[in-house]
Amino acid sequence: MEFRTIELAHPRHGHFDLGTGYHGDVWLDLDALFLRPSALRPDVKVLAARLREHRVDAVCGPMEGGAFLAYALAELMGVAFLPAYRAAASDAAAAYRLAQTGGDREGIGGWRVAIADDAVNAGTAVRACAGQLRDHGAVPVAVAALLAVGPARQVVPAALSVPFYAVDTVQSQAWRPEDCPLCGDGIALTDPSAQG
Repeated sequence: MEFRTIELAHPRHGHFDLGTGYHGDVWLDLDALFLRPSALRPDVKVLAARLREHRVDAVCGPMEGGAFLAYALAELMGVAFLPAYRAAASDAAAAYRLAQTGGDREGIGGWRVAIADDAVNAGTAVRACAGQLRDHGAVPVAVAALLAVGPARQVVPAALSVPFYAVDTVQSQAWRPEDCPLCGDGIALTDPSAQG
């Protein structure tokens, strides 16, 4: 059985706290994307082909769904995998920290690195990963995602000055809570676990 990538994430509409410092009108079950890895194999191959054009040395992904995609891309491309862990922070849009590179004494300075995430909306995770890569002397060269949510196709290239590749697009809006029109209209937050 063949699915569109977006169908694997079971999109739901409402008023959601996205957990990234933003509110949005669509909720995606991103964990469900990875329940059947073979269903994503064609998408991973497409993204890997695009990233190969950038001669990457590694693929970095936030240690959530993005890391699964980053690992699959790195394995397929025969390059290094760089996990980024969410830093302990009080800010909802917490920064990420790169894992230690173990026995690599020279670090990642000068490496050309692609950033991968399962879905990109406001781009908080990919921007945080890009900042960490730059702090370590690496050069972010592209961003890849299974899903581009809302304005991500414009936001990511504008914010990071790198190309952005996504398999599928989800129409959605995201706002900082103080700018959220749904909050302004008095619409209560939707509990994503309450929807079927």
